[in-house]
Amino acid sequence: MASEKQGNSISIDSQFLHITRRLRQITHAISKHSKHLQDTYKLTLPQVLCLLEVHRQGSVTIGSLTRTVALNNSTITGIVDRLERDQLIRRVRTSRDRRQIHLEITEVGNEAVEKLPPPINEGFMRRFAELPTDTQAVIIDSLDQLAEMLNPSGVVDPGIVAGGIPGDNEPGVP
Repeated sequence: MASEKQGNSISIDSQFLHITRRLRQITHAISKHSKHLQDTYKLTLPQVLCLLEVHRQGSVTIGSLTRTVALNNSTITGIVDRLERDQLIRRVRTSRDRRQIHLEITEVGNEAVEKLPPPINEGFMRRFAELPTDTQAVIIDSLDQLAEMLNPSGVVDPGIVAGGIPGDNEPGVP
């Protein structure tokens, strides 16, 4: 048994310590790649994720972007402000509802996307792509379950799961 409940707390055993170490290792690798992005491309990882998502969707509301990239509204607002300042995206009001603002990528943003490396280490991407499709699906499912368990509400926004993986919801893409 992974843990035993003692009063109001759960005892920590080697499985939980192992999980914590692995999560820390993953966090460290993502932070290292994020620093590389910022040093080389002058964009943070959250900025890259937002830019790629706006590029992928063509036009997206700030609310939808917030859910898809799993960041809070105030963080997204600051990111959008910086991306707009750098002329990578633009805010566009729709003709139907002038209160609703959509984000669209600019030509400068398209050029930046063409030059950007992936938001995750290329070595990981290469090794992941070499895995059998069913193994890839198990990893993705496990990460989704882990995100749900780590989320205080126990629920991950379905837009993050479905909209956050390029190729999902696109016809003809397996």
